[in-house]
Amino acid sequence: MEQEIIDGVLLDMMSEINSEALSALKQALRAHLSKYEIKERETSLVCLDNNGFNWLQKFGMYLTSAGRSPRTIEQYDGHIRRFLSYLCKNVEDITDNDVVDYIDKYRRVRKVSNGYLNDIRLAFRSFFKFLVNRKVIPSNPADAMDSIKEKKKVKKPFTPSEMVKIRESATEMGLREKAMVEFLYSTGVRVSELAALNKEDISWEDNEVIVLGKGNKERYVYLNASSTIYLREYLESRTDNEDALFVSKRVPFQRLKKAGIEDVCRKIGKNSGVENVHPHRFRRTVATELLNMGMPIEQVQDVLGHTKIETTRIYCSVNREQVKQNHKRFMSA
Repeated sequence: MEQEIIDGVLLDMMSEINSEALSALKQALRAHLSKYEIKERETSLVCLDNNGFNWLQKFGMYLTSAGRSPRTIEQYDGHIRRFLSYLCKNVEDITDNDVVDYIDKYRRVRKVSNGYLNDIRLAFRSFFKFLVNRKVIPSNPADAMDSIKEKKKVKKPFTPSEMVKIRESATEMGLREKAMVEFLYSTGVRVSELAALNKEDISWEDNEVIVLGKGNKERYVYLNASSTIYLREYLESRTDNEDALFVSKRVPFQRLKKAGIEDVCRKIGKNSGVENVHPHRFRRTVATELLNMGMPIEQVQDVLGHTKIETTRIYCSVNREQVKQNHKRFMSA
C-alpha cells in the first residue's frame, strides 16, 4: 500500500519536476510514510464514479472460472487496480493514450524491466478484451501498444559439476534438503506445484507423482531411484501430522509455501557456492538433460506440463558439443 501511494505521487509529479527532484521526493515520502500504518479504505473517496473496480471484480471471477492460477489472478488484479486508481476514469472513457502514457510513466518512475512492463501490458489486454467481449467498450485500448522488446538472457541449466556441489551441500544440510533437491531434479515440477503437493500424491508402487499444474490440469511426473530413496527417508523421519510433502523444520511444522521452498534452495546454493540456485533452474536442467539424452520433445513437454511445445523449446538448452559431434557423425562424408 505504501509503495502504491509513492508511485501515484511520483507519476503525478513527473511532468512537473526533474528526475533528481523525483528521486529526492521518493526518499522523503518513503521516510515519512514508514512512520505510519497505512490501511486501504473500503470505498474510494477519489473515484466514486469509477466503475472499473466493479468490472475488475467480475474479471477476477472470470479468470478463476477459466482455471487461471491464483498467482496470475493476483498479479493481474494488482496491475489493473493500480492503473484504475491512477487514472480515475470509467472504463468506457479509457483511451489508447491513457494506456501508453501510464506504462511509459511507470517505466520511468519504477525503472522496471521490459519483461515486467510486458506483464502489465498483457494484464491490460486481457482485462479490456474481457470488456470488449461483453460489449462494455467497442475496442481494446491496450491493442495500441506493441510488445515491448526484451533483452534475451541465456538461462543456463546446472552443469554436472554444479549438481555435484548442490547434492553434497544438501546432504550436509539435512534429509529435507537432500530429498527436495533429488525431487526437483527428478520431476522438474514448478515451485507452485511442489508447494501444493501432499504425501498422498505419491504412488510408491509406481514411482509416480500426481501433480496439479496450470489450468488445474493433472499430470504424472516420475521419481528416479535417488529421489525415491531420499524422499522416503525424509518422510519416515518426520513426526508431524501435516499432509504436505515438505514442511518447516520447526514446530508447528507447517507446509512449505513457494517462498519457503525458494528460501531453502537459496540456502543450499549459498552453502554449495553455486550461484542462482532456485527451483525453476532445476526445471530447466531436467528439460535440457532429457532432450540431450534423446527423449522426444513431445514427451519432455508432457513431463513439464506445457500446453504449447514452443514453450518447451524455450526451456531446453541443447548441448552444443553434442550437436557438434552429431554433425561430424552425420556429415562425415
